Amino acid sequence: MDSLTAARETATPIGDLGARFMLDGAAYARGAELGLPPGMGTYVRGRLGALGDVDAETAVDAAFFWNPETIRSNWTPEDASGSGVTSPSAAAVAYGQICAERGREYLAGFEGAERLADLIGRVVDSANDTDAALFAGWRDLDRPSDATGRAYLLTQVARELRFCRHTRAVRAAGADPLGMVLAKGGEGNAALFGWTDLSPGPIDPETHEAIEAATDEASAADLACLTDDERSELVELVTAALAHAA
Repeated sequence: MDSLTAARETATPIGDLGARFMLDGAAYARGAELGLPPGMGTYVRGRLGALGDVDAETAVDAAFFWNPETIRSNWTPEDASGSGVTSPSAAAVAYGQICAERGREYLAGFEGAERLADLIGRVVDSANDTDAALFAGWRDLDRPSDATGRAYLLTQVARELRFCRHTRAVRAAGADPLGMVLAKGGEGNAALFGWTDLSPGPIDPETHEAIEAATDEASAADLACLTDDERSELVELVTAALAHAA
């Protein structure tokens, strides 16, 4: 399978599987046990904490598609609850642990975990991290020694890689982030991202299509480190992993 086809075929399974733990109530409960801030703070500090102990505006810039106020209000240097996770970088370590733990549940018994971890690991380790600080932070988190935990964490790392490629494509097109959110998922998706004023409306279909094509092209370059057969195998494995986790 060529790189561009593989980029298109892996986009949804990597995106859906990698994001699953972020929508899992058990992940938020575990976050509370580990001292992460409650509610949206778990997601914001946990996911974006991979950037390091940066200021709020750097986090806003990396989140890109989110309402900036949602990010700012959950990005504080100290945890008001006094639970002990006081820095974004510490939150990222805890969130990475949660990611792997939930992944072990999702992929328990999945026989392709070791090979999936190997293939995705090679992709993320060879990818250029220019303009992809969020991806780089996730890539550099400690990786679990077990195949299922490692395979799931690396799937999330690959998800962040495509997210950064997508963000760059939207910026290059001069498109409005909210307009892109509306074009991809409608008003419900925009509400999830913290937006209330939806007056800008979705971007036009031609621009949307061009952005998706640019994202696929950039992701194809990331997959060039694999052979045609390995890319076909990756597509099969990550698709099977998503089905297994359902």
